[in-house]
Amino acid sequence: MREKTAQEVYDFFLADGEFKINEVDFSLIRKMRNAAVENAEYIEFLLKQQIVNWRVIYTLYYDVLRELCEALIKCNGIKISNHQGCFAYICIKFPELELDWNFFERIRNTRNRNKYEGKDIIQQDWKEIQLQLHLYVSTIKKVLEEKLNETEDQQKDD
Repeated sequence: MREKTAQEVYDFFLADGEFKINEVDFSLIRKMRNAAVENAEYIEFLLKQQIVNWRVIYTLYYDVLRELCEALIKCNGIKISNHQGCFAYICIKFPELELDWNFFERIRNTRNRNKYEGKDIIQQDWKEIQLQLHLYVSTIKKVLEEKLNETEDQQKDD
């Protein structure tokens, strides 16, 4: 079965009405960003422990990335509850970030196989995505901070 492109997934969810217009609530976006950052810091603490559960690390970091992506989407006044649709939106609407759709699909599929099929996640699975995942989290966090700072600056000018 052929993998769908980000554009195909985006078009499907758009046609299906899954992208909902939502009020832009920068207070909520800031809370989402802060929670994701705190979670990422806690994951880094977990990684320093003597015993590490790689499934927990992988899925927690996946959730950090997803939450940051959802917060970024909310900056555009959009809401979607589907992870694949969320990642497709990010790839299509933020092409300047040069994020790899196949990477999003890879981590989403690994997480889903674990959650819904019981397939374990091992250290090697984490090692294969760790650098790119950290880069994506950092990139999206930076864009969110820029958008939040722009909003604060605009509010000061008003």
